[in-house]
Amino acid sequence: MAARALVVLLLTTLIAPMVIAQSTSELDYGFGATLSENPEDAPLTYAFSPAIRAAFARTSDLSQYNIEEQNTVEQWVAISPFDIGEAAPHLNNAYIINANFDQGARELALLQYEGKVEVAYPLISKTMSKKWIPNDAKFGDQWHLQNTGQTGGNAGEDANITTAWDDYRGNGVVIGIVDDGVDWNHADLDNYYEDTLDYDYCDNDGDPSPSYYDGHGTSAAGVAAAVGNNTIGVSGAAPRAGLAGLLLIACSTTDVRESNSLSHERQDIDIYSNSWGPSDNGKTVEAPGPLMLAAFEEDVALGRGGLGNIITWAAGNGLDDDDNSNYDGYANSRHTIAVTAVTHYGRQSWYAEPGANILVAAPSDGDGEGVSTTDNEGGGGYNNGDYNDNFGGTSSATPLVSGVVALILEANPNLTYRDVEHIIVHSSRVNDAGDNGWNVNGAGHDVSHKYGFGVIDASAAVALAENWVNVGPEISYNSGLIDVADRQIPDNSAPGITEVVNVPDSIRVEHVEVIVDIDHAYRGDLEIVLTSPSGTQSVLSEKHEDSGNDWNNWMFTSVHHWDEDSFGDWTLTIEDQGNGDTGTLFDWELNVYGTELNTDRDGDGLTNYDEISIYGTDPDDIDTDDDQINDGDEINNYGTNPLLIDSDNDGLEDGREILVNGTDPLNVDTDGDGLFDGLEVDVHFTDPLVVDPDTDMDLFYWFQDCNDTNDQIYPGAQELLNYIDDDCDGLWDEGFNQTDSDADALSDYEEFHIYGTDYNVQDTDGDLLDDGEEILEYQSNPLVYDNDTDLDGFYWFQDCNDTNDQINPNAVELLDAIDNDCDELIDEDFTDLDRDNDQLPDLVEFYTMNTDPLDNDTDDDGLEDGFEIFTVGSEPTMFDTDGDGLSDGVEVLETNTNPRIPDLDEDGDGFRWFEECNDNDININPNAMEVWNGIDDNCNEIIDDEVNRYDYIAFTSLTNSTVNATAESLSLSMMFDLSEEDLARIGVEFFWYRNGTLISTNNSFEEGPFNCSMPVFGFGGIICAGNGTIGPYTIKAVAIDDYGSAEYSWNVSYFVWHPPEIIDDEDQSTVARIVKTINENTMTIIIAILATLVLSLLVVRLRQNKPNKTPTNPPPSQSFSHNTNQHRYEQQQPKYSEVMAAPDLSVFESNRK
Repeated sequence: MAARALVVLLLTTLIAPMVIAQSTSELDYGFGATLSENPEDAPLTYAFSPAIRAAFARTSDLSQYNIEEQNTVEQWVAISPFDIGEAAPHLNNAYIINANFDQGARELALLQYEGKVEVAYPLISKTMSKKWIPNDAKFGDQWHLQNTGQTGGNAGEDANITTAWDDYRGNGVVIGIVDDGVDWNHADLDNYYEDTLDYDYCDNDGDPSPSYYDGHGTSAAGVAAAVGNNTIGVSGAAPRAGLAGLLLIACSTTDVRESNSLSHERQDIDIYSNSWGPSDNGKTVEAPGPLMLAAFEEDVALGRGGLGNIITWAAGNGLDDDDNSNYDGYANSRHTIAVTAVTHYGRQSWYAEPGANILVAAPSDGDGEGVSTTDNEGGGGYNNGDYNDNFGGTSSATPLVSGVVALILEANPNLTYRDVEHIIVHSSRVNDAGDNGWNVNGAGHDVSHKYGFGVIDASAAVALAENWVNVGPEISYNSGLIDVADRQIPDNSAPGITEVVNVPDSIRVEHVEVIVDIDHAYRGDLEIVLTSPSGTQSVLSEKHEDSGNDWNNWMFTSVHHWDEDSFGDWTLTIEDQGNGDTGTLFDWELNVYGTELNTDRDGDGLTNYDEISIYGTDPDDIDTDDDQINDGDEINNYGTNPLLIDSDNDGLEDGREILVNGTDPLNVDTDGDGLFDGLEVDVHFTDPLVVDPDTDMDLFYWFQDCNDTNDQIYPGAQELLNYIDDDCDGLWDEGFNQTDSDADALSDYEEFHIYGTDYNVQDTDGDLLDDGEEILEYQSNPLVYDNDTDLDGFYWFQDCNDTNDQINPNAVELLDAIDNDCDELIDEDFTDLDRDNDQLPDLVEFYTMNTDPLDNDTDDDGLEDGFEIFTVGSEPTMFDTDGDGLSDGVEVLETNTNPRIPDLDEDGDGFRWFEECNDNDININPNAMEVWNGIDDNCNEIIDDEVNRYDYIAFTSLTNSTVNATAESLSLSMMFDLSEEDLARIGVEFFWYRNGTLISTNNSFEEGPFNCSMPVFGFGGIICAGNGTIGPYTIKAVAIDDYGSAEYSWNVSYFVWHPPEIIDDEDQSTVARIVKTINENTMTIIIAILATLVLSLLVVRLRQNKPNKTPTNPPPSQSFSHNTNQHRYEQQQPKYSEVMAAPDLSVFESNRK
């Protein structure tokens, strides 16, 4: 989001000129965002330390960057009160902005013009140089650790480390090697390597392994902490310290990358060892950017749990180019320890740069002998092997000091980074004592621009560290920018110009910073010297070949004034020692850092530090609280508070108590009588050392109290109504005539003296009636409880029923035969009301009918209460008046039955009497199956409807349809699967027909055999008259009742045989004669038969009032299912709507044709 906001911001500034081109085309916002000299223009930047502020002033000046440097720019760092980009590390309000040099310079100029940016500088990609290693002759032993003269050097010119190893080898201390990588798998480095703390800041991963030829970091790591006593290779200065490789300088660096590297894992890495820096060509003036300086400051403030990280830095190898370590802003930071190099003779190595910032020297190469250390394993690094015998330069001296620092921290883990610097200052030994560069500073320290305070002495350092007392907190003096009105520096004119700053504070000096802003065409001509009040000179810059054009807000540092008193005049001298060039000093600044020098300036027995940091007293005032007792005596002797004039706050100054009255200044009441010492002395004039009695313990003593035996009576007590002078003013019960404490309309005095009530309680008798109400309104006794038994807010004398809280004058009158509202009327509000509109007045419902006057259907039976009473006569409070299971509403509105008479189901078939046709027979109901029994079984008002009668009749089956008429009888019958009772009820009639002629009305038919030897009449006569097979004849059986019929037919033939016989007419038998007669009278016989048939037809026609009994078709399949009506109480169809038609008798008529 921050990056997006910046893009929008930048686009806005790009587009704005297009929109208002006319108004902006004339504006020149400048190029870049340099730091204003006015702190009000850049309050955030000026709140940083002087070093960081100076770095911003220096790096924001874009004129110093050449084209190659400008082309490396991809990002800027800007200070802004707004969130304008990605937050930069280590500094608040610092943001990284993605922009090249030209674009960033223009856009940031606009942002500065608009007040959105205070200062900005480009992130220049820099290539750092490993401190150059001379190619002197090879030397195979580690003389730098123990010099016995084995290389021809001076015995003892070493780090004096072997004695220290007896007790300390760096256990528990981690050294971070910030370099081009570390071969952490090296057999002589891996034992104590911390692989969780390392990092590669070039490839951004956790493996700092070096490139094939990059052996510098591996060699530095070996000097610092190669594993010792392992029978192989070499030993480092701290052979058991942990190592962590931080790969940085194998690629180009930026302020961000450097600052991240130097703050990496600062709680776990104790020492950052740096054998790299800007070029040592004598012409390069380069310093860390603001972020790197901020990382330094955070390291020393936060690292190691607040004790501070130790940062060692190679002082530089540019002596042959007249380079000076003070031209390297990394090595001259007051937060780093600048380390230079000496040879095995103890003299300055030919490459070792001088500098007032150098703290210590350490053995390295320089006179033909190098330092033996580790190399990348195999063929990589410096040579084909695992070790390098020619390592040197300040690149070797620096990790040697780092290793010694690890021993110091093991000896005393509670040391701060400043304690370590003090120990090095006090324990380093003077080397090359005959060199004329040694000076004694104002504190008695030998110090040299070549060697600092001498060569590191490990044994002396750890011995000093063991019992070292931490130095006091760092204090400082900051002069601020000193504007010298653009003072000119004359060309080649001794003694040059001088500037003096008076420091009013006495600080025991540690570091001194001088920041100068000088414009000069050839800065190498300038010699710059700082002289302390003690006369010690720090050469900050000396004449050398450097055609650089200025000292742009450059910060020089010096350690040469260590432990001196800062008080007095500090003089800066600037002399031009060349020809043809002049310059200008614009401004400069002096910063002094150290500890308090005069530990007790006011002579009160307390150190200044303790007064400021612990007690808060004034270190320049012997008696801060002016109580006549000095601060030291208050704290150390009396235990009083030196900030309070009266420690126990008893009204007497501590000095008066101690020196005059002899009272305890820490006890408010020395004699323990409850009177402050100050009151006894200044008010009551009693003796604060003698107890004054307060018998009644009311805090008023005998001389104050009018009754010292009663703790309720004393001056100032509250006057009560009690006939007593409670407040000891000579009056009793005064002031109560006008008061009404309990707000009951009675004065307190009246209540107490007249009525005897409690004037603090509105309701003395607790009956919820104010005393005033009882006396003034109700004339009741305020001392006798008046009941409101039912708690309805009305007392017995107001209420008509004081036992029921629902009955009171404010109650709502209810219909309940009670005078609810106490107006001596009962239910008076309900006269002529019928609230439920059921035609019954509420009073009638309540008093007479017991129905609900608010519910028009009290019993919820579907009938209004009035309708039940006035119309139906049912009980309005009973859902089912007759108790037959049917609600009154259903009987009246649906079944049309009498709700007062039970409608039962007598036969238990599930149908009440009005639902079925026979409530005495369980088998007869609307769900019953209709059977052939002459009964309407399913109550549909049709008897035996749709009954298949063939299911109940069995007809005789003939096996032979031809009957021997003279030898066999014909027997046919209809057999019924019905009871006699059913048959009788049905009234079945039977009819037998032969070829349509009725031949029987019995339930069976039987005839034959015929005796044709005798005269036979009727059908037998016909048969006997024949000879052979006669027929067939159709014999039909018909069973018929009032509601239907069934019939069955047989086709029967008759066989007759007569043997031939000739008979005279006279001898002819009667039959023969009959036959003959018939044959002779055929026509007459036929007419007789027809007449008979007509008579029969007339008989049948007379029976047309009965249902058809003769089916015309074969019997249909019988179904006995019954479909119940959808609604039980649905009105039935007319009774005779489906009466069957008269039977079809055409069958009989056809037989006549």
